[in-house]
Amino acid sequence: MKLRFPVIFVLIVIIVILSGLGASYVFAGTDRVIPGVEVRDIKLQGLNHGECLNVLEQLQKKMLATSIVLKCKERQMVIPLRDLDFCIDIQATADDALSIGRTGAIFSRLKKRLTVKQRGYKLPLRLLINKNKFEQKVKIFNSTIGSPAKDAAFRVSKADRIEVIPGHNGIGVSPETAYRQLVDYLVKNKGKPELDLNLVIIKPNRTTEMVESMGLKGLLAYHTTSFDPGNVGRTYNIRVAANALDGLLVPPGQEVSFNKVVGPRSTEAGYKNAKVIINDEFVDGIGGGVCQVSTTLYNAIILSNLEILERTNHSLPIPYVPIGRDATVVYGLSDLRFRNNTESFIYIRSFVSGGYLTFKIYGNTDYKLPVSISTKIVKVFEPKTILKDDPNLKKGEQVVKQQGSKGYEVVANRITWEKGVRKIEPLPKSIYRTVNKIIAVGIKEEDEVPVVLPPDANLPEIYQQQPANEDLPQQSQDSNNTPAGNSRG
Repeated sequence: MKLRFPVIFVLIVIIVILSGLGASYVFAGTDRVIPGVEVRDIKLQGLNHGECLNVLEQLQKKMLATSIVLKCKERQMVIPLRDLDFCIDIQATADDALSIGRTGAIFSRLKKRLTVKQRGYKLPLRLLINKNKFEQKVKIFNSTIGSPAKDAAFRVSKADRIEVIPGHNGIGVSPETAYRQLVDYLVKNKGKPELDLNLVIIKPNRTTEMVESMGLKGLLAYHTTSFDPGNVGRTYNIRVAANALDGLLVPPGQEVSFNKVVGPRSTEAGYKNAKVIINDEFVDGIGGGVCQVSTTLYNAIILSNLEILERTNHSLPIPYVPIGRDATVVYGLSDLRFRNNTESFIYIRSFVSGGYLTFKIYGNTDYKLPVSISTKIVKVFEPKTILKDDPNLKKGEQVVKQQGSKGYEVVANRITWEKGVRKIEPLPKSIYRTVNKIIAVGIKEEDEVPVVLPPDANLPEIYQQQPANEDLPQQSQDSNNTPAGNSRG
């Protein structure tokens, strides 16, 4: 059978390629680097994976002993590569070396191998560099040759107004440009280990326009509750939880979770023992006082007209806030969640001082509305009186073991006024459980105590002298050498 011309042509091409590369080279195993591959002027041809790793490890040691020089305006700064946590991803670089000429279709692989053998191939290093540390070095360098940029910020005035602190541009070398030049040199071994940099205008990370666009202008609302500062554990817990929320910036539309911000209440997190409600009783527990923080924040959120997403009341009414306005939190079980439903940022501040806890919420006061909270008890649940037998109390004796308390169903509303129109928004309902009164009733019978008379007791004469029974044997009359009449004594 005759071969077609294209097939003959393909075979001729393959023969030419094989003759150029060498058949043993083309069909060699995948455990050796093909000819022409080098990394930073080190030839890797013919090395297996383990040998590549050894070469790269030696290269890394050599590079770690070198430094990079930043140069600008006749000033320079030397940065040892060790200071940048520099290292080579040795495993990945070795894999890259062995994969050259071994991917794609057969003709693509053959073409790649021929090209690499004829022209060579400089293998890029895979590197790990701490960019933040490098940018800090550039920042220090800039302080010697120019002026740093200043980020814009804001502050709260004594009148609870937000004042924008303008930012401004700086002059220096660009950290991004310097970093790109650093990587280019290290990866490709391009040029000298010197980065010649030009002075440019450095813009602040946070401009004045960015801060102004946040829309913060003043106080939306605040709420304060009081506590006993003499209760050291509770005071400490209140301060820890309140500090976690202090300075919180919330963008428009973002949800806030109290538990996510404050975190777990544990001894590892620094919380102490204080009173908490467990099984309808006030007992010592880790993190007591945190619920006063969530309750105070909850009231500030309501008065700021922010959207409530989740809130749970305590099982019993609490004394530091009106009934129906508390918010309990238990990590992993119950949370206080709300959303910034305004078109501007909100800013939360907390203050703990002199037995008072205050939350202030700042935002765009252009849209601030008068807000009030109303609560109403709609149902009262009377407690039962339960009598429990107590064998440790005398019969008829009673002791109150648990004082009962009423339960309540309470509804709350947020009332706002806009252009003279009153709007009523229902808030989460509260159900407070009844606590039954428990009285212990004694059932212990009083024991009869026998009367024991002393030997010299003055008894009536009838008990002192009794006639002996003549019919009884003498031994029975005086078995214990005791007159028979005295056996009753």
